[in-house]
Amino acid sequence: MHGRALALVVPLVVSSLAVAEERPTDAYLDQTRDRWTTVARKIWETPEIAMQEKKSAQALAEVLQKEGFKVTWGVGGEPTAFVATAGTGAPTIAFLAEYDALPSLSQKAGTATRSAVVENGPGHGCGHNLLGTAATAAAVAANRERQSRKLAGTIQLFGTPAEEVLFGKTFMVRDGAFKSTDAVLAWHPDDQNRVANRARLAAAASEVEFFGRSAHAAAAPWAGRSALDALMLFDHAMALMREHVKPTARIHRVIQEGGVVANVIPDHTRAEYWVRDATDQSVQELLARMRKAADGAAMATETRAQVKLLFSVRDVVDNPALDAVVQKELERVGPPVYDAQDLAFARALQKELGAEPAGMAQKVSPYTAKNGNTASSDIGEVSAAVPLSELAVATRPLGTVAHHWVQTSCAAHPIGFKGMLVAAKVLAASGVDLLSDPAVVAAAKADFLKATDGKPYQSPLAADAKPQASR
Repeated sequence: MHGRALALVVPLVVSSLAVAEERPTDAYLDQTRDRWTTVARKIWETPEIAMQEKKSAQALAEVLQKEGFKVTWGVGGEPTAFVATAGTGAPTIAFLAEYDALPSLSQKAGTATRSAVVENGPGHGCGHNLLGTAATAAAVAANRERQSRKLAGTIQLFGTPAEEVLFGKTFMVRDGAFKSTDAVLAWHPDDQNRVANRARLAAAASEVEFFGRSAHAAAAPWAGRSALDALMLFDHAMALMREHVKPTARIHRVIQEGGVVANVIPDHTRAEYWVRDATDQSVQELLARMRKAADGAAMATETRAQVKLLFSVRDVVDNPALDAVVQKELERVGPPVYDAQDLAFARALQKELGAEPAGMAQKVSPYTAKNGNTASSDIGEVSAAVPLSELAVATRPLGTVAHHWVQTSCAAHPIGFKGMLVAAKVLAASGVDLLSDPAVVAAAKADFLKATDGKPYQSPLAADAKPQASR
C-alpha cells in the first residue's frame, strides 16, 4: 500500500520541478570548495564528544554569522546547540548539522592501517565533521540564491549536538525548536549514494543502578548486600531475554561502576543499557521488561534498583514527497568522482579489513523502499514533528561501516571531502526547490499528516528532563 501511494505521489512532485544541468548553488559550492574543506578539516582536527562540542559548533556558527544568519545559542537547554536563521516568511526550510565525535576513534587521516592521532582519543568515526560542514554550506548556498532571486521564505540551520548519544535533537524538538519549520533536509555519510528512507531503529537508553550495603568481604560478608551481585544477576536476566525478543531487537550495555576493591562488598553499581527495535512501541515493551528484570534482581539480592530513562528516539517517519525532491537532485548532481589515488586508498582500506576490494560507490542508487541502514538516530524525533528527508552520500569505501576508524581516516581525505561537496549541492538545490514551489511543501505536509494520522507530536522526555553529558 505504501509503495503504491509512493508511485502516485513521486512523479507528480518531480514533474513540477524544472530539471537543469547545473544550478547556481552548484557553481557557488564549486567556487568555494576550499572554504568548506578547511572548515571540515578544522572540526576533524579538534574532535569533541557529545555535549562538549564548543569549538565544532562555533566553527559552523561563525561561518553562518558572516553570511548574515542570525544565530541563537542554547536551543533545547543545550549549550552547544544553536539555530541560525536568514530570510522571512513562508516556507521555512531547515537543514540539520551534526558535529559530535566518538570516543576512542582517533585515527590519522588517509592511513589504511589502525594508527591513532591520540591514543584512545576521540575521532570523527561517523563523519560528522563532513555532515555539519555540508549542511552549513548548503544553507549558505541556498540563502544566496534566495537573495539573488528575491524568493520569499526562511532558511534555518539547526546545529544539533550529541547525536551519538541520541538525545541532542530530542530536547530541541521537545522545547519547540522546529515549531515554525515547514520541512527539514538532512544527510549522513555512508558507503552508498541514495535517499535513505529505510526505517531506522527506535531506541532508548536507561541508567540502571543498584544500591546495597557494604561490609568487609572476609570478616563479615553476611553483613553486606552486594550491589554487584544484583547487577550481575540483572545482566544475566537481560542476556537470557535475548532469546525471547524479536529478530529486529537489539540489547547492549556497558558497566560504568562495579565497585572499588574486591575485599569490600560494593554498595553501589551503575550500568547503561540500550534497547532498540523497529518501532517505538516495541522499544517501550522492552523497557518495561527491563524494569521487571531490575526489580527481580534487587529482590533476589536484597538490594534496591533504580532505572532512569536517559533518552528515547523513535523510528524515522518517511516522507515520499520530500524524498522525490532529494532523489531528483541527487540524480542530477551525480555521485562523487574519484581519481586513481582515491580508489587505491579505498581498496587498501578494504584489504586491511578483509573486505572485497570493490572501491567506492560510483553510481546513484535508484529510489526504492527501505534504502539505507537501520542505525538509530535522533532525526527520528525531528521527523515525528515536521516533514523530513534524509540523504546518504558515499564518504567511505563500499562494505565499510560507520563508528569505525576507517570513517575517521576518510573524513579528512579527498574521499570524504568529495562526498561532502556532493551532499552540499544536493541539499542546497533541494532547499531552493522547496522555496520555489509551494506545491511541493504542501505535498510534504500532506504526506506527514497521513503518516502521523494527524496526531500532534509528543515528546518521550519528561517535562523536567535536562540534557547531560555521559558520566
